[in-house]
Amino acid sequence: MKARHSWLNPKLEVRTSPTHEKGVFARETVSAGERIAIFGGDVMFIDEINHLPEHFQDYPMQIEERFLLGSRSVIEDTDFFNHSCDPNAGFRGQIFLVAMRRIFAGEEVTFDYAMVVSESVGSDIVFEMNCRCGAPTCRRVITEHDWERADLRKRYQGYFSQYIREKIEADSRWSGTNSTRPSH
Repeated sequence: MKARHSWLNPKLEVRTSPTHEKGVFARETVSAGERIAIFGGDVMFIDEINHLPEHFQDYPMQIEERFLLGSRSVIEDTDFFNHSCDPNAGFRGQIFLVAMRRIFAGEEVTFDYAMVVSESVGSDIVFEMNCRCGAPTCRRVITEHDWERADLRKRYQGYFSQYIREKIEADSRWSGTNSTRPSH
């Protein structure tokens, strides 16, 4: 049996996605709030992403400003959750993905990468991708600064990863003041 680092709800499966090569889909209905996945893997510095084999570089998830969680050796089903600007899943804590609403059988399960990605101070790594999610609210370009958008903060309140939630809370303490923001 192959070692697993992550867990995927048995109601889900990986199959061909209409917007990406592969995606995660509901085989049966998933209730709002239901746990969808638990992410695991190797903890690595963000700069290590360039040293991974090319076919592994798209999968690690940012868990802190300078750290990623992903695999150096195996691609798992949880690596195939795609981005959407109109997601049906979000984060509880740092590594738990939950349904934001009821997800019906046959529906692709997605989350907005703004929920987990930010800039990495002191790194040459910059996250930016062209979006092809097809949602009416599509931003066209997804960046490491999207978590800073007021509309997304309001829309995804309670569904950002713990790391991004802490950044939002720290940022909110300085918003609307004339004080100089602390440097990182």
